[in-house]
Amino acid sequence: MRRAGEAVARQAERMTKSGDRILVVAGKGHNGDDARFAAEYIKDRRADVVRVADPEPVTAQIPELTTANPSLIIDGLFGIGLNRPLALPWIRLIQRINAANIPVLAVDVPSGLSADSGEPLEEAVRAKVTLTLGAVKHGFLKPPAWPFVGKLEVASDIGLVPYPFENGAHGFKMP
Repeated sequence: MRRAGEAVARQAERMTKSGDRILVVAGKGHNGDDARFAAEYIKDRRADVVRVADPEPVTAQIPELTTANPSLIIDGLFGIGLNRPLALPWIRLIQRINAANIPVLAVDVPSGLSADSGEPLEEAVRAKVTLTLGAVKHGFLKPPAWPFVGKLEVASDIGLVPYPFENGAHGFKMP
């Protein structure tokens, strides 16, 4: 997880400049752990971490959190394990993140997007960049995922067993 966090931190640094503020929204699972580790590795920027176990208070805080003009939001709410429709409070939180009109870096998968089907589970974060971990997720190659994934980057060297693509997806670029 630390290597994944470092990869996310480096991507966040490429998307911002020295002195910028970054808002890290971290859920309670491994995706949130990756986002929290990223905050520790980000250099020359202020990374504010908001841990989200209950989305309702955080949803109410989003306007306040964004008044400090973060240059980037790191989305670490949900990862590839999400396989059920989102409850209304989570949908509202994702809608607030999307409405903030601040670039989003999604950790591994945009929260609310099925990594398998490429379809949003009710609502999904619309990332400017998705830094997927290990290998490209199958669902990202499907057109319904593209508005949510944004520019797709792969952090392959994070200590996972390599996954060789044999389906022609290697080198795939999102439109």
